[in-house]
Amino acid sequence: MSIQANGLCLNTFGWEHAKYGGLLLKVLGDYPSFHDAIVRALTIRRARRSTVNENGEPLFPGTIRELVDIDLEILHNCAGPRPEAGQPDYAVAVQLRSVRAGEIDASAMIEEAWIRDITLSKEENGLVKFDLNPNIGLDLVVTCEEVIVQSITPYERDQPAPNLA
Repeated sequence: MSIQANGLCLNTFGWEHAKYGGLLLKVLGDYPSFHDAIVRALTIRRARRSTVNENGEPLFPGTIRELVDIDLEILHNCAGPRPEAGQPDYAVAVQLRSVRAGEIDASAMIEEAWIRDITLSKEENGLVKFDLNPNIGLDLVVTCEEVIVQSITPYERDQPAPNLA
């Protein structure tokens, strides 16, 4: 996945499929693969409801469907080289909204873990596939209605990372 920008071909890793994905380019200078990043937090919750099914058709009267969202807090490049003096690292909050399918192997989160890459792709049915491929640790493949870059917050590596929740 790539785009043309200023005559250059940029690998986007699929972040053009994320709402506000352009913020990654604006703040980080390119679209990140999140290589050498770590997942600081993973939250799965049912915080929203719907009265229509996955096809947009009304449910039976009185029926409510719980929607599953996944929130990730990712410390960009945390296991990689330090940024230049005076430059911060960044914590990125991403939400995977209305999860339809997922495979999550969180057993290795207990040990030290870091990311090889994250890619997004648009499925034929209009959903987005979010694939977090670990070097070691959390393995996450999710198909959802929408991926949202919620925030990008600077932090100093030697200080506690900000709480993005």
